[in-house]
Amino acid sequence: SVAVVKKTGESSWNVETKGYGNAKSDKSAVTSNTLFNIASNSKLFTALSTGMLIADPATNPPISWTTKVASIVPEWSLSDPVASKGANLIDLISHRVGMPRHDYAYHATDELSDHIKKFRHFKPSAELREAFQYNNNMYALLSYLPTVLLPSSPNLARYVKAKIFDPLDMSATTYSYQIAAQSGNLAEGFARQGMKSALDAGTPRALPYWDPHSTEDGDLIAGAGGIISNAVDMAKWLQTLLLNGKNPKTGNVVIPAEAIQTVSTGHTVDTTVPYGYVVQFHVSAGIIIETPH
Repeated sequence: SVAVVKKTGESSWNVETKGYGNAKSDKSAVTSNTLFNIASNSKLFTALSTGMLIADPATNPPISWTTKVASIVPEWSLSDPVASKGANLIDLISHRVGMPRHDYAYHATDELSDHIKKFRHFKPSAELREAFQYNNNMYALLSYLPTVLLPSSPNLARYVKAKIFDPLDMSATTYSYQIAAQSGNLAEGFARQGMKSALDAGTPRALPYWDPHSTEDGDLIAGAGGIISNAVDMAKWLQTLLLNGKNPKTGNVVIPAEAIQTVSTGHTVDTTVPYGYVVQFHVSAGIIIETPH
């Protein structure tokens, strides 16, 4: 499913959405309304929600991009004392805390606060700010910030729905597998089995959804990769990003422009690996390739 947007005037747009292929094993067609998990593209919402907390006067204590994690998250501690004391929000967002992935250290049903306490047992493989190391655990922690910093203690899923999805009328977008499945529009994932050689296409089979426990409250993986959406809503999201955070219909500010500027600025720079916050860039054969991941 593809969405293409083009600004044609002060308040006018060309927006095209179209589906291709089969959405399910019954061969029902993909449409503009077919729902897909957007996986790590969810990280951009998490990073921008951090920027919204920075701009929110209700955030207590007030924070900035360089706020030390240790000063705002009681559960935070790393085995590297330098990183534990010095890591700030920019370090988490740009994957440079010094910790490798440790993706087998969590499960979607784990309690977020309990999982963060495990970080002190994870072995680092680099020093703080020494290297880019893609890390879902740090985005799990970022998803905890609305809960620990706002008086109403919302979880990330509720916060993003109230602050981004609802204002932009992204009505089909959700962190909940149950809601997406009940809509009848959720695409199935497929894998091939029975391949006897590299040239054998095998037989496609449908796979169960990878995170069936997610609800309107999200889960531990929400911040790293929990959003489910369609091309229609993603077109609205693209328009908002191109307008530096303004609602394309009303012109109202939904996301502070400073937050968008910050999360699209490269900080972990290396010509052989991705760098940046959430919108990553690769340098390949002299060509810069942008990959929201």
